[in-house]
Amino acid sequence: MHSFKILLLSTALIATLTNLSLNGKTANKYSSSQMWKDESFVKSFLGSYGFLGEYEPKISDTEKTVLRTLINLIKASPKAAIKQLEPQIKPSSSAAFDFILANLYFQEGNLAKAQKYYTSATKKHPEFRRAYKNLGLVYVQDGNFEKAIPTISKALELGVVDGRAYGLLAYGYLSEEKYYPAEAAYRQAILIQPNVKDWKIGLARCLLETERYTEAVALFDTLLKDEPNNPDYWLLQGNAYIGKDQVLKAAQNIEIVKRMGATDLKTLMLLGDIYMNNDYSDLALNAYLAAVEMADSNQSKPLVRAADVLTQTGNFSQAKVLITSIRAKTATVLSDEQDLSLLTSEARIARHDGDDATAVATLNKIVERDALNGEALIELGNYYADQDLMAEAVTRYQQAAKIESSERKALVAHAQALVRKNEYREAVPLLKRALQIKNDRNLEDYTARVERAAKGQRS
Repeated sequence: MHSFKILLLSTALIATLTNLSLNGKTANKYSSSQMWKDESFVKSFLGSYGFLGEYEPKISDTEKTVLRTLINLIKASPKAAIKQLEPQIKPSSSAAFDFILANLYFQEGNLAKAQKYYTSATKKHPEFRRAYKNLGLVYVQDGNFEKAIPTISKALELGVVDGRAYGLLAYGYLSEEKYYPAEAAYRQAILIQPNVKDWKIGLARCLLETERYTEAVALFDTLLKDEPNNPDYWLLQGNAYIGKDQVLKAAQNIEIVKRMGATDLKTLMLLGDIYMNNDYSDLALNAYLAAVEMADSNQSKPLVRAADVLTQTGNFSQAKVLITSIRAKTATVLSDEQDLSLLTSEARIARHDGDDATAVATLNKIVERDALNGEALIELGNYYADQDLMAEAVTRYQQAAKIESSERKALVAHAQALVRKNEYREAVPLLKRALQIKNDRNLEDYTARVERAAKGQRS
């Protein structure tokens, strides 16, 4: 029986979660032109700095007058406001001017200029916590998490109590793969902004990365109550179930997403693999057939692998259906290697169906096209061994054993053929050589049984 393990796609699924961790609305909050229509924002720049004391820069009466004239221009044309304001930035001018100019550049998408003027605002007024917070956001937007983390931390140290700041700090830690401080920051962000799903998703990422799958499952239960039609949540909870080794629960989640029409090729292949690993070959076939329908012309490789798995696990009728579907969909774009793999599977199916003539003709065709095709050589060896043509079988096994990628499998197949003929002593060295190449418990146990049989032959 062919050994088969689920191909876990946790990394791919977690990557989806990474993209959800900071959505556009959060990232663009400070660059929105809506902030210039916010009365509280405008008021704060027209004279309401005193209530924060040392945390906000002072503005002279002359500077307040300049700001009043700027506000309407800022609303109408940020670019024009930049041209008017930038020449007025001087070492002696208020840090508030630098801050406003930085906001305008951020609004225009000029991160370099925004960074420059937020930085100058903090240098002019080292306690300017909003400037630190916005500078941290610029660093986040620019992907500079090494600088984002200490900058946002400084804003928090200065007294900023803001869910977004904690969320962005968490995102910075998460991007640096520092999951425990990221988790702490996300939890703080959730306390302050319990309705912002970005922070919950980020927390879920931390839980997955630190392998606390039970907590992750519970968190996604909460998220799914609010958004039961969100396929990402179902998939990511499925990923947590895989981490808990509850793969059939993961399959249930993927089936829900499949009914939504929101699966992709990798997810469907994962679903099929889960079913195969749990001996549900018909369900696996359904998943693989859905993957065939979805596959592009350059995505044949995983489909061919699935056909090989079905064949090698003895699910010949399902393999035949899948191969027919693959050939109908991708026959013109299969690589030579993929076509040969399917031919090998077809030969095995023909042997199982009792059509030895077709099987041998197909295998010989494969070897003619690829003399180093170990799978075909081994299958030919198996055929000749079954026909009690051991000389021909041994020749094929030995040819396959000279090919590095198929040596171990050829040695085991050769040994098994000898065991079927009760030639235990001849089989033992072949099995021991196979164990030297790669050891596993099943082969060890089989070798031990053959060795005992060989000793029995001597007595």
